[in-house]
Formats: sequence, structure tokens, C-alpha cells
Amino acid sequence: MGSSYQTVLATGELTDVHAAVAASGQQAVVIPAGPARWAVVPFQQDGYAETGELARLLSRPPGALAASFNVFDSDVMAIGLYRDGRNYHDYLSDQEYVTEAWDDDENEIQVDFLGREYPEDATLPAGPYGADPAAFTPLAVGEVDERALTTVLTGEYQFTEEQHAEMLQLLGIDARPLQFTYAEAVASGLGV
Repeated sequence: MGSSYQTVLATGELTDVHAAVAASGQQAVVIPAGPARWAVVPFQQDGYAETGELARLLSRPPGALAASFNVFDSDVMAIGLYRDGRNYHDYLSDQEYVTEAWDDDENEIQVDFLGREYPEDATLPAGPYGADPAAFTPLAVGEVDERALTTVLTGEYQFTEEQHAEMLQLLGIDARPLQFTYAEAVASGLGV
């Protein structure tokens, strides 16, 4: 069984981050991840924490950005990027990684980790989706090597959390707190 975690990277003032977490109604630990960068680690119920609404709220203050990270069993990573309270970009590390589900008419379908549905017999798109380094650079601390970031976003990794860590490192962000579960974040004692 691989690693699974859900976290949010937020930019901006700590007071705005705390206000957004309070408005979300979610219990979360906030940990510094770089200059004016915050790892927000929400409480997980049954091993999962919703991050999209939290990221939307964290991106609402002027100039703030947020990225929701969802890593599933070290196999696939879905990222949503938010600005002005709206999603502006999605990334999926592997479009062929889907789960089985049923539509409203009880037909079996396939669903990827961005929520896109495909008929059961569909040929799935291959490779990553949304591997555009320019979408991620506004989150960075300092200059970004976009060629290296493209390599990470399009690369194949045995463990997705390694890809996540390399991506954050290229953005100048401390990956460690953004890979915590809620229990690990609390135990770290790094919360502010």
C-alpha cells in the first residue's frame, strides 16, 4: 500500500490563511513551507480530506494563490490550481489511472482523478494532463527552471510522492509539510 495524502499550498499572509481555514469549517494544521507559503493539512475522515473548497477559499484574498494536492496510493497525483476563488488549472500525473463507477443509468464507467468520466470500453488518453510549467510558476519562490519542471511534470515515477517532492523543490517550496497526513502534521509540532 502506497502513500496517500491531501494537502493545500497557500500563498499570502498567515492571517488570511487562518481566516480561510476558519471559513472552510475544516480542521487543519498550517505549517510554513517557504516565504509567504503555507502548507495547509486538513483533517482526514476515513483517510481522505476534501481540498478543492479549502483551496478556493485560500485563493480569495487579493494576490493569493492555492494549489490542492491529492496523492493516491503513490500511484497518481491530481492538482488543482486556484486564483481569485476559482480553479484556473488542473494537472493529473497519469490519465490512464481510473476507477470503476456507475452512471445514473447504472452503466459501468471509468472515472479519472479529475472526475472526468469515460465509457467502460473507451480508449483512455495516455500520459499526464495539464503538464504546463507556466501554470505552476506563480506559486514559486524565485526563478523556476521551466525545462526541469516540464521534465518532472511529464516524467514517470515509481512513487508519485517523489514526483511531488521534486516539483515543489523546483518551485523553491519545502515539500515535507505538504506530504504530511493530518496526524503527521499534528505530531510534527510545526503548526502556526
